[in-house]
Amino acid sequence: MTDPVELPDPDRRVEVGGVSLACDVRGQGGTPLVLVHGFTGGRIDFADVIDELADARQVVAHDHRGHADSTNTGEADGYTIQVLADDLAGLVDELGLDRFDLLGHSMGGLVVMRYAVDHPERVRSLVLMDTLAGPADLPLEWIDHVVGLGRDQGMGAVADLLSSFPQMFASVPEERRPVVQARTAHKLASMDVEALAALGAELCAFAPVHERLADLGVPITVIVGEHDLPLRGAAEALATAVGLDGPVVIPDAAHSPQDEHPDAWLAAVRAHLAMADA
Repeated sequence: MTDPVELPDPDRRVEVGGVSLACDVRGQGGTPLVLVHGFTGGRIDFADVIDELADARQVVAHDHRGHADSTNTGEADGYTIQVLADDLAGLVDELGLDRFDLLGHSMGGLVVMRYAVDHPERVRSLVLMDTLAGPADLPLEWIDHVVGLGRDQGMGAVADLLSSFPQMFASVPEERRPVVQARTAHKLASMDVEALAALGAELCAFAPVHERLADLGVPITVIVGEHDLPLRGAAEALATAVGLDGPVVIPDAAHSPQDEHPDAWLAAVRAHLAMADA
């Protein structure tokens, strides 16, 4: 198991759109799989599963601009879902990926959906994980409070505040909590407060594109944690919109099933990849 204080350097850095994106690239052969993290997250969200998935294919995970170990621009107007999708486009081009499978977690689901409708010829399949079918109903006053704290005292203060909430880690197995808490603190402390502000606001007001996904004609799987109550309904709506009977529900998991029940999550992702390979 990863030591709680081990925060690995990125395998590489890719220069895209005037920023440097921290990136991990593992494995080789097969159709590549690109893992796209969510709001306040990072590539480290996949640190304990990336090598498992890379046993038969190349797997890529990166940090969005303004997140974790990628560039913080300090400019709120540069943080939009479309910009993150454009960064993804530049990243896969720089890595020489032609056609690949895409997995998007939470806000990352919005990014990969936007990328897929912009570049349908590049996407072999989609996994949409604990993500949204429409704008989120987030507590805006709370977001404003946290952004104000970050601007006044630095994002380290935000990290101290949020990573101390036990309910954030209630679904993580007890033996893994120190690792996940340390990673959460690192991601939050490193995040650009302007990314926190701008993307938090956009999550409440973005223009959905999920209804265009069924027209892509590619395999799609929707995954959601059993206890991700804010997004269970969204997962059902998303699955219906793309023509599925329903989402794959990961038992004993909440918003980050790859941390909370990795074996079941890996099984669901591998089942999707087997379907795409067929």
